[in-house]
Amino acid sequence: MLLQHTNGILYGTSAVGGAADRGMFFSFDVGLGAFVRFLQNARAVGQTVELLGQGFTGATGVSFNGTPASFKVESDTYMTATVPAAATTGSITVTEPGGTLASNKIFRVLPRITSFSPMSGPVGTTVVISGESFTGAEEVAFICGKAATFTVDSDTQITATVPAGATTGKFNIETPGGHVASPAIFTVTP
Repeated sequence: MLLQHTNGILYGTSAVGGAADRGMFFSFDVGLGAFVRFLQNARAVGQTVELLGQGFTGATGVSFNGTPASFKVESDTYMTATVPAAATTGSITVTEPGGTLASNKIFRVLPRITSFSPMSGPVGTTVVISGESFTGAEEVAFICGKAATFTVDSDTQITATVPAGATTGKFNIETPGGHVASPAIFTVTP
């Protein structure tokens, strides 16, 4: 098995070789750069993310796809950061004395719906949805199997129109960070 450490070096084990042919542990440095690894692959705004790397002592910044975040250095190889408001799905970067390290995978910022208004209405009703992490929203779907027409007004607001055929129930929003269901039911009236 071969694994890459956040320092860029590959480490592995073998079942044969080494002393008495009982296997061995080895490392292989092919010049790959250091990176940041996160322990949770998705979180919502305000939640904590754990980061692994090296050289964190003296770090001066953490950002989520370019949005600065608050952080706490726990050790030279471990730190925590809070997903900031307006963060979008993408890389996490850590600025430290040795340079800037970027995550080797994409971190997803989960959307959240906090409220919507009105809570009922006929097909064609305009619904204002409030929440977080709506930037890049790909779909708003009411219960009917058809996507609603919508506009992303800001990272915290979407305006959607109840589509033909919609029925009473929760609606969903799909973003690059994931999908989220409304916290309450929208009632479709005649």
